[in-house]
Amino acid sequence: MNLSPTLAQAIATIAASQGISPEEFIVQTLTEKIQSLQSVQSRQLGLTEKSGILVFETESLDHIDFDTFIAQSREDDGWESIELIIRRQSLKWCG
Repeated sequence: MNLSPTLAQAIATIAASQGISPEEFIVQTLTEKIQSLQSVQSRQLGLTEKSGILVFETESLDHIDFDTFIAQSREDDGWESIELIIRRQSLKWCG
């Protein structure tokens, strides 16, 4: 990489204070920056990580009868009937 002398010196100084090489410092810094940007991007999509589990934010799901949803999914009626249950529950919730 072609770094300015000022930037190269700053990297060398910080790396030396941490007991690592300038190359290791650059890799660590870039890794942290990439993770930070990915985290921001995920939050914009409503995605977060909690205890190793990917979680996405959504509106309340109180209007969905999950027992009926699960029972229907166990039957081989297909997804059309499941969608009808969700739509019916949504109409009850909205109306």
